[in-house]
Amino acid sequence: MHVHNIQFKVIDRQRNSRYKSIHDSMSEGLVDEGWKDVVIVMPGELVKVLMKFTLYAGLYLYHCHILEHEDLGMMRNYLIEM
Repeated sequence: MHVHNIQFKVIDRQRNSRYKSIHDSMSEGLVDEGWKDVVIVMPGELVKVLMKFTLYAGLYLYHCHILEHEDLGMMRNYLIEM
């Protein structure tokens, strides 16, 4: 998932054991430390991120970089009010 106009930190990943083989084969080299604007979310996974909105109130955008997912609705706006 890609979040526009803000960086965030990954603070937690919860993985469904049903998808363990996928996670094991795809997670080599995955680094959650540091500031990000893109995070890989694997099947059956919940990723918790920390964002701080201080500079801009208004609409932000997030979307999936897999175009078929984006075309099917994984592209949304969200409103930040201060």
